[in-house]
Amino acid sequence: MVRRQLRIAQVIMFVQTVASLGIWVVQLLTISARLDHGQDVAGSVWFVIVINPLIAALVALAAAFLTRRPWARGLALAMEAVGAVSALISVITGFYQAGIAILLAIGVMVLVTSGSQRSTQIA
Repeated sequence: MVRRQLRIAQVIMFVQTVASLGIWVVQLLTISARLDHGQDVAGSVWFVIVINPLIAALVALAAAFLTRRPWARGLALAMEAVGAVSALISVITGFYQAGIAILLAIGVMVLVTSGSQRSTQIA
């Protein structure tokens, strides 16, 4: 059961990586369009644009090792928390589709945490 929860989390994390990069491209295009029309772009948006690919890479790394290395669970939890905060910034700045990322991050954190607690109890 523990391994299954971690596998589900792993799949979600790989999907998050792909979706995050897709949203990043949309955000880049939106920012480009805003700049072309002389509109201002908030500093927080620039922060998210820079950090988003890094978060995606670290989420993919954690997902790749989630079932094999104990450190990957900690990295997964940390990246999901950072990703949720980043997504919240995106929602606040007008990229409402990032709200889905917040829900997925919470789901992954629950799966990884409950999987870690059960494996500790079993041992």
